[in-house]
Amino acid sequence: MDEPNDLIRPDGPTADAETKWTRDAVAVYGLEQPVRCPHCRRQVHELHVVRLYRARVDFVSSLPRSGRLLVCPACRTPIPGELGAVF
Repeated sequence: MDEPNDLIRPDGPTADAETKWTRDAVAVYGLEQPVRCPHCRRQVHELHVVRLYRARVDFVSSLPRSGRLLVCPACRTPIPGELGAVF
């Protein structure tokens, strides 16, 4: 599968806690209270937000074209959560 060169990729097949990003997070959200990352067990005071975008689909899709993913700033592991808007 051909992939755009600007996708965020880890450096090497086994990169884990030392994953390097080619771009910065879309946003950084501070937390009211610190939490502990379920993966690296470090105390987290903020979460990074990474943008998801649909790079390819082989059918007509009703799925969203983009989204957001919350990640631990220390180990870059996805963290369960949601971003909501108040109107």
